Amino acid sequence: MLCSAGCRERGRNPAVVAAAKARGTAKKKEIKGPFASAVPVSDHAWTLTGNLTPPPVDKGDLSLDGDGDGEGEGGDGGQRGGGGAKKKRFGQSPLYVDGVPIAVVAYGELPAWLPTRPIKLGDGREVIRFRLAEYFEALEVPLARIREVHMYGGRGRVAIMSGDEIRRLKNELTFSFTEGDNGKMRMHWDPRLQVSDTIDKVQAVAIYIDKKPPVWDRAKWGLVGDDGVEIEGIPYAGQPMKGGVRIYLDGRIAHDIKRNKTFDRGIEPHMMVDGIPYFLFFDYLGKVGVDASHVVAMELLEKNSIVRRIEGAELARERATIEVSAPRGMGGQLMVHLGPESRRTATAVTSIQLYTAKRARARERR
Repeated sequence: MLCSAGCRERGRNPAVVAAAKARGTAKKKEIKGPFASAVPVSDHAWTLTGNLTPPPVDKGDLSLDGDGDGEGEGGDGGQRGGGGAKKKRFGQSPLYVDGVPIAVVAYGELPAWLPTRPIKLGDGREVIRFRLAEYFEALEVPLARIREVHMYGGRGRVAIMSGDEIRRLKNELTFSFTEGDNGKMRMHWDPRLQVSDTIDKVQAVAIYIDKKPPVWDRAKWGLVGDDGVEIEGIPYAGQPMKGGVRIYLDGRIAHDIKRNKTFDRGIEPHMMVDGIPYFLFFDYLGKVGVDASHVVAMELLEKNSIVRRIEGAELARERATIEVSAPRGMGGQLMVHLGPESRRTATAVTSIQLYTAKRARARERR
């Protein structure tokens, strides 16, 4: 039998035999899905071919200046690209809806009414997580109308999720922060989620409701518009949100105070002290178009800690005399001055939360 088989093979066209063997080998090693372009480099090792890793170039700066925490994707500290090129560090994680910044995803700036979701880990420890869908709803983002959500990571990576996927896994998609109640936003991905990429630390979030989401171009390693041109920064946003002290009204950013922009808006200070401008806080808000007439509570935050809360009779009494100033060398912070002249206090802040009666009693995380 062996001789017969060998004789039959010797009698066939050698080229036909070689082609058949090649087809058989290729069929055995055929791989589908995201690893379809993998090729064997040894009996048990494969490597990916094609443009599957980010190119060694710097992308546009999406950061908030003055707030960098030195954390890069993958823990490389400075987010170095290929060839040793150092990318600009991202700061906090701004959240945009159709190009409009409405929040920064920081522990202290989460809506006070956002529920915490304790999770027990395998080692018995209990940790706090937040549901992504509940966070969007707490910001009054209409979950039912979300088309796509893009999350930006280091090295130009973008995780793209459809609104349908977020709604389907609304109870499973969670996030936390890299340092407990501090640090960057960190996603905890569900293995059932259909997503273009999975990133760890989130540098920025872009939600699309009415605007058309851009698409990912692997060759350009970036997002492109309908014309195929790569988009720098956050689509539809114009200039990225950078620096300043964020003023929230019922959980959403209502205004961003920047020291070097106050005079550009044509707003004269209440007074000048040693060259430092002082503004009456609520008077200033009215001049920049923020309706704070129904505010009944005010929280002053330094990074992720509430350093003072003013409400009720105290706020009513002090409202007309609360001042903000912007001394040099404060790293973008403001000083909030309040109280009678004899015992007036000055508090350094990075953000201010204002609440109407609708939200003032919310203390989910307070």
